[in-house]
Amino acid sequence: MQISISSPNLDLKPGETEQIKLDLEKIERRLKDVKEVDARVRVSNGVPARGFEVTLDVQYRRNHLIAKSSNPDLGMAIREAREEILRQINDRSHGGHSSYSKGL
Repeated sequence: MQISISSPNLDLKPGETEQIKLDLEKIERRLKDVKEVDARVRVSNGVPARGFEVTLDVQYRRNHLIAKSSNPDLGMAIREAREEILRQINDRSHGGHSSYSKGL
C-alpha cells in the first residue's frame, strides 16, 4: 500500500507520520489480496479549539473511498477516518452489509 501524507501549514513530527502509517496498516491487512492500494492522508488545522481535520482518501481497483474526521487528538482523528474507510470497504465486499440487506 502506498501512503502519502500531506499537512499544509502544519509540521508533523517523524514519530507522528510513523504512527499514522501504523494506524493505516489495518486497511492494508483488510485489502491484502489487492495489489495496488493508494492511500492519501491530509491533515490540517491543529488549532486546539478546532482540533485536527483529517481526510483519508483510498483508491483500489475501481473503488475510490473518502472519509473525514475531526478531533483534538491527531491519532484519534486518523483512527476514526480509518474505521469509516473499513466500514465502506466491508459494505462493498461480497457478503458485506449492502449485500446482506439486499438479500444477495
